[in-house]
Amino acid sequence: MPNANANKTMSEAGYTALRFNEGVVMRYYNDAPQNGNCTWGIGTLAHFGPCTEEELARTVVPEQANAILQTRVRDAEAVVKAVVTKHELTQAQFDAAVSFAYNSSRQNTRDVLNPANRGDMTTVAQKMMLNVMITPRDRTGRKIGPAKISRGLMNRRQRESAPFGQSTQ
Repeated sequence: MPNANANKTMSEAGYTALRFNEGVVMRYYNDAPQNGNCTWGIGTLAHFGPCTEEELARTVVPEQANAILQTRVRDAEAVVKAVVTKHELTQAQFDAAVSFAYNSSRQNTRDVLNPANRGDMTTVAQKMMLNVMITPRDRTGRKIGPAKISRGLMNRRQRESAPFGQSTQ
């Protein structure tokens, strides 16, 4: 059986939404206050834990940010295509799934998107909305505090889950 989404790629509208979801910051910065990980460009994690003073002084040029964005989107597209093989996603659903995968682990993406293979888009939307917690970590990735709900992630997940909640199957 052929992969139902094998020929899909993120649309320009999907790229625009992803840039909005991630934010575009042409320098190194510490992401969400409750997380504090050193990040740059378009949501690219430099490392867990806060940036050093040297990192905070670095600027990022658009070519760097866009090159990493394209590589990470291709990786996220591959994960979505590997998970959702039996049910063709709409372009809006594919774009939202790629945005989710860009911001989540491979295993978590599998868990969230797997119901799409049955055409169960409502469950996909519900599972996306459960992914709104941020866990603070130190520079080695070790958890250093309890997970907390992120208002920013709640808003992002509402946008990402919307195309799945509107499915007409």
